[in-house]
Amino acid sequence: MRRLFPLALILVATSLAATSPAPAQQVFTLQQILSAPYALALTAAPVGTQFAWIENAEGRRNIWVGGPQAAARQITTYTEDDGQDIDGLAWSPDGTSLAYNRGAENGAGGKPANPAHLQRPTPVEVWVQPLAAGQQPMLLGEGHAPLFSRDGRSVLFLRGGQIWSADLTAPTAAHQLVFDRGSASSLTLSPDGKLLAFVSRRKDHSFIGLFDLGTRTLRFLAPSTGSDLAPSFSPDSRQIAWLRKPFTEVPEFATNRTSAYPWSIQLADGASGEAHTLYSPKPNERGSVLPHLSSGGPHVFWTVGSKLLFFSEADGWVHLYSIQITSKDKSPKLDEHGSQPRLLTPGAFEVEDATLDSGGRTILYTSNATDADRRHLWKIDLVHANAEPMALTHGSGIETHPQMDSTGKIAAIASDARTPSHPVLVATNGTLAALHAGALPQSYPATLVTPQQVLLHSTDGIALHAQLFKPELVSRIGKRPAIVFFHGGPERQMLLGYPAMDYYSNAYAMNQYLVSRGFIVLSVNYRCGIGYGMDFRQCEDSGAAGAKEYNDVLAAAAYLRSRDDVDVKRIGVWGGSYGGYLTALALARNSDLFAAGVDFHGVHDWNLEDDAAKWLRGSNAEKDAISLKARSSSPIAAADQWRSPVLFIHGDDDPEVAYAETPVLADVLRARGVPVEELILPDEVHDFLLHRDWLASYEAAAKFFERTLKPGQ
Repeated sequence: MRRLFPLALILVATSLAATSPAPAQQVFTLQQILSAPYALALTAAPVGTQFAWIENAEGRRNIWVGGPQAAARQITTYTEDDGQDIDGLAWSPDGTSLAYNRGAENGAGGKPANPAHLQRPTPVEVWVQPLAAGQQPMLLGEGHAPLFSRDGRSVLFLRGGQIWSADLTAPTAAHQLVFDRGSASSLTLSPDGKLLAFVSRRKDHSFIGLFDLGTRTLRFLAPSTGSDLAPSFSPDSRQIAWLRKPFTEVPEFATNRTSAYPWSIQLADGASGEAHTLYSPKPNERGSVLPHLSSGGPHVFWTVGSKLLFFSEADGWVHLYSIQITSKDKSPKLDEHGSQPRLLTPGAFEVEDATLDSGGRTILYTSNATDADRRHLWKIDLVHANAEPMALTHGSGIETHPQMDSTGKIAAIASDARTPSHPVLVATNGTLAALHAGALPQSYPATLVTPQQVLLHSTDGIALHAQLFKPELVSRIGKRPAIVFFHGGPERQMLLGYPAMDYYSNAYAMNQYLVSRGFIVLSVNYRCGIGYGMDFRQCEDSGAAGAKEYNDVLAAAAYLRSRDDVDVKRIGVWGGSYGGYLTALALARNSDLFAAGVDFHGVHDWNLEDDAAKWLRGSNAEKDAISLKARSSSPIAAADQWRSPVLFIHGDDDPEVAYAETPVLADVLRARGVPVEELILPDEVHDFLLHRDWLASYEAAAKFFERTLKPGQ
């Protein structure tokens, strides 16, 4: 993504809107555009043709099921916007029940958050819901991450870092099944149901535990000084593969994204426990660091023909690779193409959301191979050695998280410029059919603008993608106020439509609302984000190491200032988390360019963060130097230049960004006479759990921009 010579700002705008006249833009409220439900956690039943998903409708979270032969129906009956999330969907082996956990994530204090101020204990609990009509849910007790036994008679789950089991004939008699000093995660049953593998986390390292359900004995597979994760059984239950990371990891803001201590794939015999390294990339080369995935973590797949599939960035992009295992000595060998391992998905694009069919014969995945700012579905036939990736969908929509049922039917999560994420069936010709027809409320806006792709370059040569939201009649009105939006992460990407993530689905809706109010909005995918390769994502001198991505903030401002329809004196900025950091940085360093800003839970002084140990390393002298650099890379370091009004929004139980970030900076700005407004949400977390808190926050932000960027109107 980098250029070898200096570049002045290059502006290229490509409109993706239809050539026919757009319908008149509809006037709507924030409540109306946020009223649409969005779906997540799509999963296929192990037998039959049903799919299940979670639907969030204005904070009311419920489980739905449906399929090609059955209309969608809601199987849980939660009616309140109470902040109690649903997660961990798990099918029973016969497809007649779903297990799940319900409750709020932990807040800053390590306890379940309670932003609704419910006057009762709010633990995270495990439930089992039969699909048959009229059946009541069964409570198994406190815990999360449920997993049915292979015979379906019991459910395993985690409670307090330990593995518990509940017999479904006596659910109230749940008991601790495994006693381990570590904190368990990633429960994985062998296909024959006799062995349970899990990750045993020990603060700064982890092992793979193997529990024999028959003998009730525990052992650990090839413990080492590294950290083990993602166990996976072979289809015959005889072998276990997993990933191993080095104890010494690359610091978070390190320039060099390679490692002298590469990760590896470990392979063990389930009976003897004998293990060896199946594959490890070369030290200090691309791919020697485990790749970042947009959803979930790195893992391995067992496929037909004794092959393992895994993710790597060996060519600078997140791709799928396969490696052959011989049945004789369990060692890797050269495959039919003479390479080891083989790249399955070549090209300058990223692979996400990979999933296997039940027989390990087909892999489905999401990719931006032909559409950098959207996502479409692809598949590879793993039976045939020379099979190439095959596109399943295309067009102006966005398709993610594919799932295949036992009959080969495919479902996915889909969205577009107008419609938030919803489950669909994918036909063989790529057409989509909604699983939950009629989910959109009648009051949901009938017309939204179609964002336009904008390509620009930062002054130091980084190619940037952005989405421009423009009011339909802006050219007739004249110069308008504009707002720049920065996503969080930073390992995120905004798309030319609703993203398949609740936080950014809401942010996309907010940008549409701002456009309906007459603002021009530019959503910028700044460096360090996903979708454009490792060089773009693992950027040099970013964040606490120099804030070099601020060049992209300036590029966005220069682009808007170059447009004939933008009033350069009325450009605002908003964002959350890392986007809040860039918002505050923009206001601190360039109040001459940015007239106002809304900062959702942003980082204002890197040294205040609880996870500073990820980048603050070395001797005391080295730490002092790093800390000084981090301070200079923080908005608070330029507070004396800050003049523009700001609205701070933060929940005080935020476990991701320290709440102290906001009051510390707010007091500094008030002392300098900067207009400061605030919306503090008691007991709310980073990704707001209450729909009404999202609504209140966006209403406050919109009114703030109306006051500060449109005076006298």
